[in-house]
Amino acid sequence: MAITDPYLVRSDGIVDRCREIDRRIAALEAEKSALLGERVQLLLDEVPPGHDGYESAERSMFAEIAAGLHISRAAAARALTTGWSLNDRFPVTRAALAAGEISLRHAVVIVAGAAAIDVADHDAAARYEQMVVPYAAAETAPRTEAFARSAAASVAPETAVERHRRARSDRQVRVADADDGMSWLEILMPSPLAHAAYDRMTSIGRRIRLTRAAQDCGAFAGPRAPQPGQELTDEDMRRLTAFESIVEDVQEPLTDPRSLDEIRADIAADLLLTADTELLTEGGVDGIRATVQVTIAASTLSGADDRLAELDGHGPIDAELARDLAATAGVWDRLFLDPRGMLMRTDTYAPTERMRRLLRARDRHCRFPGCRMPARSCDLDHNHDHARGGPTDICNLCCLCEGHHALKHPDLDDRWRWTAAQGPGGVIAWTSPAGRVHTDRPAPRVQFV
Repeated sequence: MAITDPYLVRSDGIVDRCREIDRRIAALEAEKSALLGERVQLLLDEVPPGHDGYESAERSMFAEIAAGLHISRAAAARALTTGWSLNDRFPVTRAALAAGEISLRHAVVIVAGAAAIDVADHDAAARYEQMVVPYAAAETAPRTEAFARSAAASVAPETAVERHRRARSDRQVRVADADDGMSWLEILMPSPLAHAAYDRMTSIGRRIRLTRAAQDCGAFAGPRAPQPGQELTDEDMRRLTAFESIVEDVQEPLTDPRSLDEIRADIAADLLLTADTELLTEGGVDGIRATVQVTIAASTLSGADDRLAELDGHGPIDAELARDLAATAGVWDRLFLDPRGMLMRTDTYAPTERMRRLLRARDRHCRFPGCRMPARSCDLDHNHDHARGGPTDICNLCCLCEGHHALKHPDLDDRWRWTAAQGPGGVIAWTSPAGRVHTDRPAPRVQFV
């Protein structure tokens, strides 16, 4: 049915026009990158690396581009590197950029993601492009970034393993003073540990906010209130979750008015300074465990090989670290993948919590196009609304973050409401209020060799 609402017709026309402008911009960016690549080649032909005068000539080139384009020296160096790499190593990426199939940001991500591939290994670079360019054409640059790291590691596994092991020796803690009596405390650490630490601080922070909000509103009263040191029950958590919106919507100040970011910072400081936390006396903190999703081959888990594992949604990690994480994991899911790396089934497929685990393993993040909210932080949504007869089945469920879940609420006006339908293989077709269809496919897992 044709859309006749002037508001929706104009909105759809604006999107079309913007997409056309983006294609034209991409073509111009491709032309500009080709020229910058030519400038690098001009230098290499004039003064080969390692010869007298090369460093001075390179420095002059950076200064020339920075001054001429009114950008920083670092930005000039990145632009020149990208341009030369597109000209010399990644012709498929260059062609996709010129055709407007990807943006310059995608191209930059693809070039940067190939760091594990030897510059002289053109065969590996070609196989890398075959994997990553079609993915980039259908996805956002941030999603492409994570996939590109894994794709590069799959075509150059030995180099990637060595880089990961060498990088672990760079872990460190730094402090940098900021303004107004504040400082940044930075920790460089393996990605799974960093994301797990952030997940745990977020979980504790949410528990604090929900508990305080519920107490302020009388959700916990009398003998039903959790006692200090007492683990919260499922019923306690159900009542807490029911009060989650109060944290954002209440007009009067809560007992604890801190934002989630503020609470996370306080938790990090308290844990580091005391190795414990007194920020939540209602209990349950000890029971909060960090959660990350790591995919590792059974042969690697057993120690038969050292293939890279993958931190879902972020990229490859070395096998030794993945085995260490698996040794302390409370829950394992065995995944069965097809040759494309798509999830076919798990041996924990069943209703309730096991169904949730399968969906988190399949989706990995919110299934609205471009969203990267981790699946463990998402709601499980009935694509065909349960209230309208949609079944509670894997083929009708997916992970959606709170914001994108709200887009398809049945009470919304049709001019603002989106719909989602799931096809074979977990493919989600989103239809905008204007009738435009946007497709989101489950991200394949790169299979390391």
